[in-house]
Amino acid sequence: MQDRDLADQEARKKKEVNAVLRNFEQELLLEEGETPDSLKEKVDTLLAENLETAIACVSAKRLQKGRSDAAQGIVIVQFEKKQHKIAMFKAKGKLAGTTIGLDDDLTILQHQRKNAAWPAFKDFRSRGVKTQWRAEKLFVKEGEHFVEHKVLNL
Repeated sequence: MQDRDLADQEARKKKEVNAVLRNFEQELLLEEGETPDSLKEKVDTLLAENLETAIACVSAKRLQKGRSDAAQGIVIVQFEKKQHKIAMFKAKGKLAGTTIGLDDDLTILQHQRKNAAWPAFKDFRSRGVKTQWRAEKLFVKEGEHFVEHKVLNL
């Protein structure tokens, strides 16, 4: 258990400056000429024009073609500083009306924990309770504040 937690902590450290864009220009998956530099330019354009931020990413990498995720237009975006990623998340409301989604780049253990909380998330949403995700943690609105909904530890 400790080895798994230690490996997860190391993976989190590597991913703390990463974000995941979903449904990012899916039609361009068929474009043969896409390079890492051209993809980075497209992400930087999204940051500047749609999110109205002065942040540029360090790199952008589309998940490999041939994987089921690739059909969803998933791009891993790396920033220079964690503060840049946080600024992008604060501006993500400006993506409303688009199909583009924004998520944290989670570790395998974080994905397992989020999947374990998913039934509770669906239940809260079906009852009209406001919820939000912060990495793998589910928060539920109680009164004026969001509080963490505890799920069995994995």
